[in-house]
Amino acid sequence: MDVDFGALVRAGDHSDLFFHISARYFDRDRPTLEAWGHRFVSPDDLAVFVFLVNRSGKSPDLIFSLRKDGYSWFDVGTKIGLSPDVWFLPVAKDPGPPYGNAYGKWRKAKKRSRNPAFVLSDTDTRNLVAVRMIHEYYGLSVDAAMEMRASGRDVRILVVDEYRLRHGDRMEAGKPRPSSRKQPKSDAKSRKEDRHHD
Repeated sequence: MDVDFGALVRAGDHSDLFFHISARYFDRDRPTLEAWGHRFVSPDDLAVFVFLVNRSGKSPDLIFSLRKDGYSWFDVGTKIGLSPDVWFLPVAKDPGPPYGNAYGKWRKAKKRSRNPAFVLSDTDTRNLVAVRMIHEYYGLSVDAAMEMRASGRDVRILVVDEYRLRHGDRMEAGKPRPSSRKQPKSDAKSRKEDRHHD
C-alpha cells in the first residue's frame, strides 16, 4: 500500500503526511479524514475510530456519538456488532508487553466459549490498531510492527518515521529521518546504497 506522496506533502508537517498515509490505508478521502481528525486529541484515537467505521460499515456519526457518550473503544466495537476477534492479528508466539495481556485474555476467552467474555482497555485497542496499520500498510511482520509500537510513540510518528526511512525526506534536502525500528546492518546498508543511486 505504501506510495511516495512527493510534493503533495507540506514541508516538515507530520500531521499532513499522516493524513495522506491514513487516507490511503483506510481508503477514505483525505479532507473528510482530516475533518474527523480535528475531533480527536490523539492520532491513535483517530486510527481506532476509522478502523471501527471501516470494519463495521456503520455511520461515523454513530461511532463518534458512542465514544462521546463515554464508551471505551472496545465497548463501541461491541455495540456496533463487531466480534472481539477484529482487534487481533495472528502471531507465531505469545507477544510480550504491551500486548501479552490482551492476547492472553483473548485466547483464554476463545477456549471457554464461542462468545468470549473479556474486555480490552483503550490502551490495548490503540496499540492493536497501530500495529495493524504498520503491518498492513508497510508490509512489515507483525513482530516488527509490535516492536515499533512498543517504543511508546503514537501511530502518527511511527508511520511518518517509517515513510521517511523508505522514501527519504525530500522536504529536508533528501535526508531520511532515523527509523523507529531496529534494522539488521545489511538491510540498513542496502537502503543507504539504494538512496545513493536515486
